Amino acid sequence: MKRAAALVSLGLIVLILTGLIFMKWCGNPAGNGKDCIFTVERGWGVRQIAEALSDSGLVRSPVYFLWRYSQAHDSPSLQAGIYHLTDCMSPDSILRILATGDVIPVETSWVTLAPALTLERSLDVLADSLGFSRTLLDSLAWDSSFLLSLNLLTLEGYFFPETYEFADSLMAEQVLRRIVETGISRWPADRAELLESSGLSVHETIILASIVEREAKVDSERAVISGIFLSRMRRGMKLESCATVQYAIGEVREVLLYRDLEIDSPYNTYRITGLPPGPICSPGESSISAAFRPDTISGYLYFVSMEDGSGRHLFANTHAGHLANIRSLPDR
Repeated sequence: MKRAAALVSLGLIVLILTGLIFMKWCGNPAGNGKDCIFTVERGWGVRQIAEALSDSGLVRSPVYFLWRYSQAHDSPSLQAGIYHLTDCMSPDSILRILATGDVIPVETSWVTLAPALTLERSLDVLADSLGFSRTLLDSLAWDSSFLLSLNLLTLEGYFFPETYEFADSLMAEQVLRRIVETGISRWPADRAELLESSGLSVHETIILASIVEREAKVDSERAVISGIFLSRMRRGMKLESCATVQYAIGEVREVLLYRDLEIDSPYNTYRITGLPPGPICSPGESSISAAFRPDTISGYLYFVSMEDGSGRHLFANTHAGHLANIRSLPDR
């Protein structure tokens, strides 16, 4: 009995000593002085930061870093930014630097991507504003592994229009990823229910949003125009969107000719039934919202521009009503 108790005591002592040695080892620097530029992205939690520090070879154990964070006074928030760290720093030292936000001063550039830009035009803007070569941007934009990492088939339609501030130290891949992820973050939180109601996939919804972006000029009409296109699809009618024809011919024309409407292209919705195979531009948040929440209650199936500079349209439930709206316009 005494022998068993002694063995248990000895085992506990060994376990405690092993734990203390491990804690001591974890609390020491992970290396011998290797420099590292470490980035904490906005929205990262402490656990994600700890894992990234471990992956970068800056701490020996993410669990130990999390434990030290939990022991810190008031559990300070860790600041987003770019840091100059070395692997000869202790976890406590790294924790203090991240808590105080002692970031590397960086130069930044501001870039505005306007709604309704095609991917080609957006890449032009990035090349001009940030100094990336078009060859590099094109190779990334059509790189299958990069697209797979974003869970996308194409970047067209997913380049969210916004004014961005980019650190000059960012790589082209980081810039493209941030633009796409910004757009995805703006999709409705209840999109699963909305998609079930519309019967469209996410990709089809973004295609619809891109057409709405080019066709609608007034925010209050976007959901109505979205509903018209959805209603036409449900009835097996062609969308007959001039914007898709303009995308097919590669330029925006004020007036389309009848021969333009006959162009042989999967984007010519005067010839195909249903949506084109991909988005035709970058839709803004209002158009994305309209595509997720189309207004089909009105029963409208037709619309025509009022051509008075207001950007508004006349709507009709029937083809006869549509023709009457067209005749009511000036110079018709």
